[in-house]
Amino acid sequence: MFCLSPNRKSLEDVLAKEKILIVDDEKNIVTSLQEILSDEGYEVATAEDGLGALELIQADPPDLILLDIWIPGMDGIEVLKAVKTYHPEIEVLVMSGHGTIDTAVQATKLGAQDFIEKPFSLDELVESVGKALKIRKSRLTQSNGHTLQKQTLPYCFKLMVEVSQAIKTASKHNFPALIVGESGTGKEIIAKAVHHQSKKAKLPFVKLNCAVRPARKIQEELFSAPRANAKNQGDTSAKTNAAKDRVVYLKNIDSLSKSLQEKLAQALQPGTSKKSDRSPRLIPARVFASTSANLETLVEKGQFNNNLYEILRQEILDVPPLRENAAIIPNLVQNYFEELALKTDLPCHVMTEEAMEILCEYSWPDNLKELRSVLDQSTRKVPPEIKITPNHLPSSLQRNKHAMNANEFDQIDSMVEAESSWEKEFIIHHLNKNNWDIEKTSEALKTDKKRFQSKLEKHGIRLSASADASGKPRHQLQRTLKRSVVLCGSGLHSGFKTGLIMQPLPPGSGVIFGDISSGANIPARLENVQSTDYSTCLKKGFKTVDTIEHIMAVLHMYRISNLLIKIGDEAPVMDGSSIDFCRLIEDAEFEEQDEILDEVVIDRTYRFENEKNPSCYITIEPADRLKVSYHMDYPPPIGIMDHTFEFDGEESFKREIAPARTFGFVEEITQLTKMGFGAGGKLDNFILLGNDKVLNTELRFKDEFARHKILDILGDFYLLGKPIRGHIKAHKTGHTQNIGLLRQIETSLCQPAGVH
Repeated sequence: MFCLSPNRKSLEDVLAKEKILIVDDEKNIVTSLQEILSDEGYEVATAEDGLGALELIQADPPDLILLDIWIPGMDGIEVLKAVKTYHPEIEVLVMSGHGTIDTAVQATKLGAQDFIEKPFSLDELVESVGKALKIRKSRLTQSNGHTLQKQTLPYCFKLMVEVSQAIKTASKHNFPALIVGESGTGKEIIAKAVHHQSKKAKLPFVKLNCAVRPARKIQEELFSAPRANAKNQGDTSAKTNAAKDRVVYLKNIDSLSKSLQEKLAQALQPGTSKKSDRSPRLIPARVFASTSANLETLVEKGQFNNNLYEILRQEILDVPPLRENAAIIPNLVQNYFEELALKTDLPCHVMTEEAMEILCEYSWPDNLKELRSVLDQSTRKVPPEIKITPNHLPSSLQRNKHAMNANEFDQIDSMVEAESSWEKEFIIHHLNKNNWDIEKTSEALKTDKKRFQSKLEKHGIRLSASADASGKPRHQLQRTLKRSVVLCGSGLHSGFKTGLIMQPLPPGSGVIFGDISSGANIPARLENVQSTDYSTCLKKGFKTVDTIEHIMAVLHMYRISNLLIKIGDEAPVMDGSSIDFCRLIEDAEFEEQDEILDEVVIDRTYRFENEKNPSCYITIEPADRLKVSYHMDYPPPIGIMDHTFEFDGEESFKREIAPARTFGFVEEITQLTKMGFGAGGKLDNFILLGNDKVLNTELRFKDEFARHKILDILGDFYLLGKPIRGHIKAHKTGHTQNIGLLRQIETSLCQPAGVH
């Protein structure tokens, strides 16, 4: 119960008006705190999320912050780190209704004055606020003018003197700039670096991928509608001026439609503002463009607008490929290891000379992007205490060395086979480079399309089923959420109060679980599965996260490919189903991203069975879409039960599978409790079975138990990192069998043959 304090400040204290910022997304708590603290004579401001809080702090730093841990966007721990880094004089009281001892300890280590558990007495909170402000007064001897630091040039480009100088030159004006270079050289990073060093640095940086975005959407971002008559002139002018609030980056400008190329060239011509009202009016304050193509050659072929090229070529930043800067690779690797150690609070990785030599000799067709991917893979496999050796590097890098190992020689019986093997790898490389577009790849390799298709058939290289008859891919795009969202509950097995924050991530990031207290990350990948006892548990380093299958099933079915999930030791169980997670991500809304979403397309049958009980098995076979069939044979009241789910969009999942809840028998619950599981199982989040009947609830489906098993399968299978297409048939199986089958599939996918 909230109680008002009888104590009041003196007139002198009231006139001082010490400033307090409340950062919490629970409106009822914020309202109550705001009222009582205002009555106590404090000046009170509020923010619902971390970014909003930092903006207020920068504009007018408060004396004290009341900070909740579970807030959208930047979580409370991240906000605390930022505050104590740039405004160490501000006192912080951390609040949480779903905190753990680890979280409290971490908050205190980072500089929080106190950790207050919800629900709390307002009387006690007011007392804690007073104490913290007294400590601040005694500690504060001089003002600290720290501010949030401006973004600096990434380390890799500081090592490239010519690139660094070009960035400095381009940042001194606002003319259009063209960044050219091979795929993966960091052209977008260069554009952002120029932007952040320019006078327009405060404006948003908007990226548009011309190879993926519809022309209509690009036009809306670039141009305002022409004025039809003088009557609406004021409105249009106001709209145009208001829209000059962004900088646009056109990725793959060679893919921009010819009509938009012409309009852009016309709009970028000097003196455009004096042109007729029917001329295209450019919205952005500045335009950056990038390409991996030779625009001069495209102009000669009539495939790119000459006027636009003449404008863009006035400011060209040429980014060299990594193979021309092999000498900086050891420095880049060391910098990556140091940044990773800071993020994870773990020791720094070390690489052997032999492994470093392989990196320096490799040709890096995808440049910096590929190097980062290799380092990501290697550090995921190897804990910091073990040196990274050549065996920990991807096999593609090791094959790049001139000396092939004996096993590879033994697998090739003739020169013809060796040439064929090389040709296949060569084709796959260029297909990847051209997003598996047959027409673009055959053109790049200077061969006709028909001959190229016969090569694909010869080598058994199959296009994704999402490609049409002409070879044009009909790929689905990667997805994230539009905004950050928060959900709180209790862990099914730990019984502790817990929660999660879902936060958008850029394309190619994947799904990552982040420890709320330490900030350590655990990618949701098969290699990080630690145990499958009653739920799926991930572990990396010393950090674990349990019961992830329900949230992973939702991400799988909604095709959310890039997401950071900040969490405690266990995901909240909610009502035992996935329906709350569906509602949560729908509230956050989806954002399509400028990268293709790959699928794992099953092309043969896989089978995994329980060695001690062969009647328990799971298989997957080729199919046009995802389908899951589950067969149960349990004691009453379940008995023999079957259900088949055929994926037909997220709505089908939300309707048929997501509402199915966790279940268990009375005798199992007793055993689980002894083993330390099921402490959070309650009558409203668990179907309890005993005496041949359901004891605590009404079933949502007559076959709810089989549907819940399918839910678990869908969650576990997303640990491959991509949506899967095939028909899964499970017979009396659980998490252990699911993971066993997934390991078979992953091993097969890693083999050179059988590319999908």
